[in-house]
Amino acid sequence: MNVSDPQSLPSKDLALATIGGVTAVQVIATMGILIPAAIAPELARTLDLPVSMIGFQVSLAYVGATLMSLCGGLVQRKLGAVRANQIAATAIGLSLLIIAIPHVAALFVGSLGLGIAYGMTNPAASHLMMKIASPTNRNLIFSVKQTGQPLGGVVAGLMAPPIAIAFGWQWSLMAGAFLALSTVLLIQPLRAKLDGDRDPTTKFRSAVFKDVSLVLRIRELRLLALAALTFSGVQLALMTFAVTMLVEDVKFDLVLAGVGLAVIQIAGVAGRLGWGVIADRNGDGRKTLLFAQSLSVVAAVATAFLSDSMPLVAVFGILFLFGMSAVGWNGVFMAEIGRLAPEGKIGSATGGVLVPTFIGVMMGPLVFSAIHEVTATYTMSFAILTLVTIMGMLPILMMRGSRQKE
Repeated sequence: MNVSDPQSLPSKDLALATIGGVTAVQVIATMGILIPAAIAPELARTLDLPVSMIGFQVSLAYVGATLMSLCGGLVQRKLGAVRANQIAATAIGLSLLIIAIPHVAALFVGSLGLGIAYGMTNPAASHLMMKIASPTNRNLIFSVKQTGQPLGGVVAGLMAPPIAIAFGWQWSLMAGAFLALSTVLLIQPLRAKLDGDRDPTTKFRSAVFKDVSLVLRIRELRLLALAALTFSGVQLALMTFAVTMLVEDVKFDLVLAGVGLAVIQIAGVAGRLGWGVIADRNGDGRKTLLFAQSLSVVAAVATAFLSDSMPLVAVFGILFLFGMSAVGWNGVFMAEIGRLAPEGKIGSATGGVLVPTFIGVMMGPLVFSAIHEVTATYTMSFAILTLVTIMGMLPILMMRGSRQKE
């Protein structure tokens, strides 16, 4: 398909339905992974674990996501992008129900399942987005899709803590499972219209690492992947430990801390849309990514000054800036993958780049936990984490200008 030809794009109604369906799955996928983090104090108390151990739970989820990314493009090609999203949503629902079993082993199995499901969503979503995007709106289209991730954090932050306090933490997981399984039915009408390009003859044997090798062959994709390795680590550290930081260091109660997490995610939505518009207008995703990450450095340093004596509006203002920058970069990033991918290989390029991205996600909470062991405060740990963000900006600086060629 020639996406630069408006005549080749789907009808407006189908395009809107596609964006809505894909975004809904992104919401569910992120919500599933973040619900345990949003109820970390209650969950840790029941399982007799340190609250800081929730970082290892998130890292375990992204072990599953990394493994699935090795073959995410193949799954999309064999089953169809819509069907891959439906399978992912089903796996998220079942994994949340498993975590509701009050045992460490259930947390282990369920977290791994959440990650496997999450790793299946992005290659399929990118394939669908490239069907409806053009060079003039690509960054915005991908950014709209990527708003599903922070919106999933908003759902987790606003829904899970109040339900956990009112009815028990297990009911938070059950509510998430209900939303995930409902999404499977929601996107079913798209199956017949959008999965006609699937290839049931796709083979997995000896082909699993082809997506990664595709990325390794293309210099710009390699550099983009290196940057994402660090940016994603900082993003997940923020989303994983925000609630715990606000409870332990800023002395918020669990519900108010959940609102803080929602502020970060709402800022992420605003950032993804805003950075997408900016990148489409200036035609340079690379410069847009650099500017967003520069703001992330400023916000992380400001986080070191959060305290229980600071006005609430100031606390939320710093969290908003941090979320807008450290959580808002993904849409432009995904659009850059689409721009740089060879014709017809967007799913494979996405899956290949997401392998190091998810490794960064895995390592981010672990690195943060190690920093916390030294600093003993979550606020100062975020300030030190700026070094990781700065490391990620270097590969972006090495990339050639990404101004679009119309």
